[in-house]
Amino acid sequence: MFKFFLELKLWIKQRQESLKEAKLRFENDKPAVGSFADFKQANWKHRVTYSEYMYSYEFWKRNEEQRDEFISASEMRCIYRKLGERHVRDVFHDKVEFLKTFHSFVHRRWAMTADLDREQFESMIRQHDCIAKPVDGTQGEGIFLIRAAEVEDWDALYRKCLKGNRLIEECIQACDEIAEFHPSSLNTIRVVTFSGQGKCVVFGALFRMGAHGSVVDNTHAGGVYAPINVETGTIDIDAIDAHNNHYPNHPDTGKPIKGFKIPYWEQMLAACKAATQTMPNIHFAGWDLCVTKDGQVELIEGNHAPDFDGGMQAPLKIGVKKKVQQTVLDVMGVDPLKLISIWKY
Repeated sequence: MFKFFLELKLWIKQRQESLKEAKLRFENDKPAVGSFADFKQANWKHRVTYSEYMYSYEFWKRNEEQRDEFISASEMRCIYRKLGERHVRDVFHDKVEFLKTFHSFVHRRWAMTADLDREQFESMIRQHDCIAKPVDGTQGEGIFLIRAAEVEDWDALYRKCLKGNRLIEECIQACDEIAEFHPSSLNTIRVVTFSGQGKCVVFGALFRMGAHGSVVDNTHAGGVYAPINVETGTIDIDAIDAHNNHYPNHPDTGKPIKGFKIPYWEQMLAACKAATQTMPNIHFAGWDLCVTKDGQVELIEGNHAPDFDGGMQAPLKIGVKKKVQQTVLDVMGVDPLKLISIWKY
């Protein structure tokens, strides 16, 4: 009963926030499609956000049967909360613990600023261009690039990184085929796995590319992404951005996206499947990887609750709720859709 009230409280809070945002967007943006009244109904039954309703899944033009084919980010988070393991969440949330746990798949040099004195800090950056990251940041926030040649005040930079005890990582040089899409960012591949009972299924994958000179490839920073055909490692359709704009070619470099085959695809899949065995009960994971100049698969980060709008449903506008249900049933023996409703306790 206590869990029920916690879930109910969270659901009410999320609904209030979604309704508040949607009301403001409908009043200020005055979109030509959809309505606030229709959004309220969709939000009540499917827990969609304004972005999912308007852009990602275009609920405004779908009937109820079509809407029921999609699984919203809020519904997936509910499944993650109820089936995900606490110790897995803790490791994936802590960037340093993640790097230590999955060290076999990490080959770049890294250190916490607090573990470096001023001279060691400068020495590391003079040897490699580095990325400074907040340990608890998400969506690419607070990340910046450090190039030794551009540093004017080493003492000030050290104090800045030390204040937040930032994670300092050696910049990875991606292979030319991937770097050419957007040289300013490390363009990564996200692979989503479901695993349990000795099974591991690659549920989906996408190629994420930075844009507009950003040093990160996150869509919240203006990046674009495209789903990868898991069987072939090839991108079969246009990339899109957070506002559902389509790009057959990269918006900055013009490099063709559609038809591109991810290099070392089989090695990437093998690395992700092996990583799920590093610690027990990694039921859900979004693995961020890259291929380096020497053809090495490098694990960048992991997410214990990967988003489902990017790559899984938004580009093709095809829902995967039934696929989620069947895959989780196969690998865990649990029907995840029975866990979504707050009333089913």
